Amino acid sequence: MPDVPPHLPETGPVELELLTALDAAGLPAGPGETLDTYRARLQERRRLLEQLDQDLEKHQEVTVFESVKVSAADRIPNEIIAEAAEITEPLYGFSVHQFPGFFLSRDVGLLWGGCLISDTEMPLAVFFIRASFRKKHRFFIYNRRELLAHELCHSFRQELRDIALEEFFAYQTSPSWLRRYLGNCFIRQRDALFFTIPALLLMTVQVLQSFVWPHFPVWPFWLPALGYPCWLLLRNALSRREYFRAYRKLAAFGVTNPRAVLFRLTGGERRAIAAMREQTELKAMTDAAAAAGEIRWQVIQHRFFKPLPAKGESACN
Repeated sequence: MPDVPPHLPETGPVELELLTALDAAGLPAGPGETLDTYRARLQERRRLLEQLDQDLEKHQEVTVFESVKVSAADRIPNEIIAEAAEITEPLYGFSVHQFPGFFLSRDVGLLWGGCLISDTEMPLAVFFIRASFRKKHRFFIYNRRELLAHELCHSFRQELRDIALEEFFAYQTSPSWLRRYLGNCFIRQRDALFFTIPALLLMTVQVLQSFVWPHFPVWPFWLPALGYPCWLLLRNALSRREYFRAYRKLAAFGVTNPRAVLFRLTGGERRAIAAMREQTELKAMTDAAAAAGEIRWQVIQHRFFKPLPAKGESACN
């Protein structure tokens, strides 16, 4: 696959093979996007990237997303970015060989590994990883290839705005079974806060009881300290159940890579598929979306679906 991703022509019709190549290069269409809206978004993204490159050539440092300072010397080389394809290609059917990413060595946490920052108003995302990854493949619990693959999964799904299984998909890049299972427990910032604050409060109360007020009741503080982690585990289990129900349906319907298809779907689409009983229901769903001009479903059909049988030929319970 070439290092430079393909570009859509500025006007006129586009071959489905080119749209498929863009999807495989990590530039998929979003929900409801027609050719015109998809083309406009990619053109704006390309303009923003070109502007970033020009700014880096002119200045020693450039501020991105209003607060992060980066330089051309800290740009992550394409050969390092391409390492992630060894994970993302077999998992989800995409390989990124070029992406705006930078090494950071200042203003980072002691155990920080990396992150992706995106703008809801602009079609641009940039990821940052610890400067030690410039020469090393590992830091603390982080593997450079896994970390890049994790953040590129977030970038690929940026337009889906689907938070329910966002971390689930990203953490499937990990070799650790525990991280793959528990990664989706924390899907919002408040999850970490509501997990941490009751535990700290419980510890504080226990210290108070031990040294200041022996009869102070501690048991009420155990309720939120245990209750919220239990809720996170339950929510994670329900989300995983929904995913695997949809996975089994797609596999039974003859989809070549159910995991890659679900990676490209919204929560509503996954739930609809999980509730299906016949292949013809899936065909009706995909045909309707493709007929409406939705690029995403046209590409999904072309890449992953075998011809579906006529109504009544097969069913899945």
